[in-house]
Amino acid sequence: MRFVLMALACDGEATALDSYEQELVRAGVLLAAEPLEPAGTGARIRFDGEDRILSRIPSGAQPADDAVTAIWTLHTAGEDEALEWARRLPLTRGTVEVRRVAGDASR
Repeated sequence: MRFVLMALACDGEATALDSYEQELVRAGVLLAAEPLEPAGTGARIRFDGEDRILSRIPSGAQPADDAVTAIWTLHTAGEDEALEWARRLPLTRGTVEVRRVAGDASR
């Protein structure tokens, strides 16, 4: 099964995260890993009926509590294994959301 681990407003030391990702590779479960640029480098589009409202995120803005800072896509035997990998993330602050990929037929 495929699961996505989403780091929400998380902090972690780069070397520790690199080691974690190497461990995922050795275990054969990592499909993709992507750190995201800081919030101040992006934009948001709000959908309100037919309107599409674009807003640039100010440079240097503090990330919201639910801002995604990194994502990992894993192929695991099931949710328990995905949750175990999420628990092992070397983070010092934040939240990790674990969600199964919709429509994933792999077992």
